[in-house]
Amino acid sequence: ATEVAPGGYQIGQEELEQANPIDIKDVFQGEAGVKVGGGADLARKSYVNGIEDSNLNVKIDGARQVGTTFHHMGTAVIDPSLLKSVRVETGVAPADVGPGTLGGSIAYETKDARDILDPGQMFGGIAKYHYESDTDLHSPNLTFAGQAQGFEVMTHGSYDNANNYHDGAGRELAGSAPKMKTFLGKAAWTGQGGDRIEFNSSFLQDEGIRPNRVNFASLSNGSHPIPHSYQRKAFGVTYKDEAPTEMINPEFVFSYNEIRLDIDRLAIGGSHNVNSKTSSYSGKLANTFTTNLGVARTGNVTVGVDFFRDKGENSFGSRPGFGPANAPFGNNEISKNVGAFAQARLKMTDDVRVSFGGRFDKQWFNGVDGTHISTSGASGNVNAEYDVVQGLTAYGGAGTTWGGIPLGESLIYNLTASWNYTDLSASRAMNYKAGFKGDHGPFSGDAHYFITRINGSHKRGSGNRQDNLNILSRGFNLSGKYTYGDGFLRATFSSQNLRANGEILVTGSASYHGFNMGEIFTLEAAHMFPQWGLRLGTTNEFALMNDDNGAAPAPGYGVVNIYAQWAPEKIGDMELGNLTLRADVKNLFDHTYVDRATSANADNSDASPYYEPGRTFLLTAKLDF
Repeated sequence: ATEVAPGGYQIGQEELEQANPIDIKDVFQGEAGVKVGGGADLARKSYVNGIEDSNLNVKIDGARQVGTTFHHMGTAVIDPSLLKSVRVETGVAPADVGPGTLGGSIAYETKDARDILDPGQMFGGIAKYHYESDTDLHSPNLTFAGQAQGFEVMTHGSYDNANNYHDGAGRELAGSAPKMKTFLGKAAWTGQGGDRIEFNSSFLQDEGIRPNRVNFASLSNGSHPIPHSYQRKAFGVTYKDEAPTEMINPEFVFSYNEIRLDIDRLAIGGSHNVNSKTSSYSGKLANTFTTNLGVARTGNVTVGVDFFRDKGENSFGSRPGFGPANAPFGNNEISKNVGAFAQARLKMTDDVRVSFGGRFDKQWFNGVDGTHISTSGASGNVNAEYDVVQGLTAYGGAGTTWGGIPLGESLIYNLTASWNYTDLSASRAMNYKAGFKGDHGPFSGDAHYFITRINGSHKRGSGNRQDNLNILSRGFNLSGKYTYGDGFLRATFSSQNLRANGEILVTGSASYHGFNMGEIFTLEAAHMFPQWGLRLGTTNEFALMNDDNGAAPAPGYGVVNIYAQWAPEKIGDMELGNLTLRADVKNLFDHTYVDRATSANADNSDASPYYEPGRTFLLTAKLDF
């Protein structure tokens, strides 16, 4: 399924081109229901309806992502420069997405050679260069692609090298300098009968001086910024039949993903060098049958099996003064899971469509002290759509998801206390949504109410692994768009309320759970002048004051961005049909504010938050060749 269920988000190539993203936050800038916080790239965390993405099934090109290395580190450390699409299932996720969809799923997909080259074109590529004024950022991106006789290959590399940024008050934010390197390689073969096999490999590195807790700008104890080294590498192979029959439409995916985090002189019970590695093998084998099941007009059913093996491990060079003297200096947790699933998507009548499915998962979990836990559970979902009148569709969905036992925080296994697994059990989520979507002429929109309840959301950084919270996030999302000949105007609004055990969840305790975002709305507009190859646009975000936590209300803010993009066909006699030049002004009015999704926003006296960058000029040149 390439499209998400109603109430979800699908960001395609057109939207990504308009966003011109230099970090993952820019990718979701037009969706109030999806927030990304954090100052430095290494601190980025994303939230869907307030739920942190560690409670979602997250994949990059099919590779399972495990975001439990360190709760001060981001879970959305991604270079967006070669993204092709992003699909977000909110809450009620289909069974064939995979396990662990407590709050939904996010699927990031990168481009391949066929997205770079035209049919019959043997060689080409994209050269792009970003310059940002505030950080003196220089960011080259280069992509090469080639294809011939069914074979294709693509390589991509990018490098961000800059200084710390300054907020709207002119203060330098230590440890915020972009230092990300990315490499992506893909090779594929497509046979005349439709068989397609693809190999991909990627590497991302972020190394630099970061705050002692990378998601906080500073700590009240005066800890100094220290060296951090983050590396992620992944390998994968996929097989699909691009000329399927009604009964044979297979899909095979196998991937390996690894994250390494090394921190020098981390201030935790002294000063200690700590190292962590989190790895995951995952795979999927499925087939989609085109069938009406005898009850529908048209439809399909996908059945299959999937698996993963996650491992978290750490080592540290010296024992913290308050740590357990008898604990080893190297520790690991292992989680293995096998699941079977079936998901039907049927068109019952011209006006009624339904999707329903289920899965059963069996898990084997090993703790750092040798504890062995075997557990299992079932999940189910149903979505329905009904065309009330032409152009107006009512929809609703419900689902229950067995969450299993996630890996704990690998960087700190046995670091400050002996880890205890007594009474550790699986989590479970219940999700509901109901709303309307529609389009009439140039107008389109969506409005829906959602509820996500996670019972036993694990405190993955607690040495008492059975510690958990019951999370409830509920609210509603609105979106509307007006499209006219040469432009559009789009607005979104999200009202989201999150509680843990019935109480406000402060940011110091929010890791691996979620944030109470309050009310946020976005506004974007663009107009094209075809005769000049010119596009003018603006993106805006406004957050209302949130005083749910009366002791520390979250201030409201508003930020305005504008851009001009020029794609001239020629300058004088010089043909320039493949050149695009763009200038962005971000935070046009130079406001000083903390993003609603950033840790230590207003309620943590031990830490100061990252303020967002002040007025920034971004220049981009892109050449397709």
